[in-house]
Amino acid sequence: MSDKNVLLEISDGVAKITIDNAEKRNPLNVPTVGELIEAFETAQNDDNVLVIVLTGAGDRAFCAGGDLKAGKDGGPFTGDISQPGHFVIRLFTLMETCNKPIIGRINGHAMGGGAGLVCACDIAVMSNTARIATPEVKIGLFPMMIMPQMMRVIPRRRLLEMYITGEPWSAEQALEYGIVNYVTEPDALDAKVAELTDLITARSPSAVRLGKYSYHAMQDMTIEQQFRFAETMLPRIATTEDAREGFSAFLEKRAPEWTGR
Repeated sequence: MSDKNVLLEISDGVAKITIDNAEKRNPLNVPTVGELIEAFETAQNDDNVLVIVLTGAGDRAFCAGGDLKAGKDGGPFTGDISQPGHFVIRLFTLMETCNKPIIGRINGHAMGGGAGLVCACDIAVMSNTARIATPEVKIGLFPMMIMPQMMRVIPRRRLLEMYITGEPWSAEQALEYGIVNYVTEPDALDAKVAELTDLITARSPSAVRLGKYSYHAMQDMTIEQQFRFAETMLPRIATTEDAREGFSAFLEKRAPEWTGR
């Protein structure tokens, strides 16, 4: 039996990253986050990977959030104050700067840090039996580490309600509030994720990569800065091999053969 907390499987352009501790509801602690960082770095650096899927083992939990039992020996609520950069923040920074699309396969409950992981993904598909919540206030804490990612996804009043009450939301509410893209029956979850990965792997890798890079670069700029950045990026994308191939394929009425360059 493997002592790994995170599994990485790569096949047909898709890297599937699984938090593999279903017995404890896939919690986050120092070893697990370290393995997640390693898995994302591997997927990011593999030219054959076009899309990343993040999920949890089992069907009860996507991620239960911070490992409360780990405490000072590895939980996310403590850290070495002499060192800059909390390990959870390193993971979210890596996901934020990853230039490959990340799909969250939300197979079960997403609590605390798990809710943050949902929001850190670019696209999310959720089982209709799953719930999402930030219950930290119930134990005298507040969801600091995940706030930057969640503020970018969830409307202000909804997010504050979630944080201050700590009450869970259904998958249907998560869809209504824009936290996830799709909600499915549990047995249809994989089919919907596969539909999305098939669409993405059929698209230009360089266009997706540069497009995601541009989106994240522009999101905190003023509108004037966004205009200037867009002016420089469009000619760059238009001169890639993929763009030339895309134009040729369109004119010749054939399917493009992408190189990713």
